[in-house]
Amino acid sequence: MRPDPDRLAALRRLMILDSQPEKAYEDITRLLATTLAVPISMVSLLDEDRDWFKACVGLPLQQSPASTSFCEAFFDIGEELILVEDTLLDERFKTHPLVLGAPHIRFYAAARLVVDGQTVGTLCAYDTQPRQLQPEQVAELQTLTRAVVALLNQRAAGRGPQP
Repeated sequence: MRPDPDRLAALRRLMILDSQPEKAYEDITRLLATTLAVPISMVSLLDEDRDWFKACVGLPLQQSPASTSFCEAFFDIGEELILVEDTLLDERFKTHPLVLGAPHIRFYAAARLVVDGQTVGTLCAYDTQPRQLQPEQVAELQTLTRAVVALLNQRAAGRGPQP
């Protein structure tokens, strides 16, 4: 659940919200977009009211309101990945404002970012066309997710890249 105090405490301990861009996160996000051949990818951190983008490719945004969050779906499931080949065919997303309106999202793939046992965000990718991922692309998403979690854990321990 988004407002869970333990989850929010884990996120706040990272002291990452509203921080400056960091090359490591930007590199991972660019690599995800290239690997999955999608126009949009991001490292999204989920606080009470918004999804804040530590790194983002393909959208000129730094955040979006929780009310338009695709990543909200992670609070309703236990899986580590969400793969939606066509959002118009998925009950969770077919009436979503970003599916029906600009940028007309049709594909969504995301992996849960877990720190201290809490979901603090996602590594996610979007396309305006329906698509399927190959098994090796799913494996790459999982590998890149582990890299982001490692960066977050290093940050929590005071050893990670920070401005």
